[in-house]
This record gives sequence, C-alpha cells and structure tokens, in this order.
Amino acid sequence: MLFMATIQIRNVPEAVHRTYQVRAAAVGMSLQEYLLAELERNAALRSPAELVAETTERMDAEGPEGFARRSAADLIRHDRASR
Repeated sequence: MLFMATIQIRNVPEAVHRTYQVRAAAVGMSLQEYLLAELERNAALRSPAELVAETTERMDAEGPEGFARRSAADLIRHDRASR
C-alpha cells in the first residue's frame, strides 16, 4: 500500500492563489493536480546546499582542474545519465 501524505498551506495571499488557479486552468488541471505537479517538479531539483555538496565532493575527488578536463557536453551527458 502506497502512503500519500497530506499538506495544507494556510494564509496563501489571494494574488498567489489566483495565479496558480489561472495556471492550472490554462493546462486543464485542477488546482490540486497543478500544485502537486509543481511540488514533484521542485522536489526533483537539487537545492543550493546539495549543489555545493556535489561540487565540493567533485573538487575533492578530481581537484580544481577536474572540472576543466571534460567538455561541457560530456559533463551534461554524465549528469543526465546519473539521474
């Protein structure tokens, strides 16, 4: 059985609520569906702290020149393959 948590947000400014209602309607979704999709998308992103930790880890493993040893395209391919 898959457990689904519930989140309730109080005191959302009317302008923010309206913005998300309009965006949800524009893509044919309910407000709840749209906000859940936004939360899932945002959760998949790395936080600034996670990016710093990843950079520090790579610097420790490869040294400061480690970032320059591979092309930008290779780094992007590697990053996409690791997800």
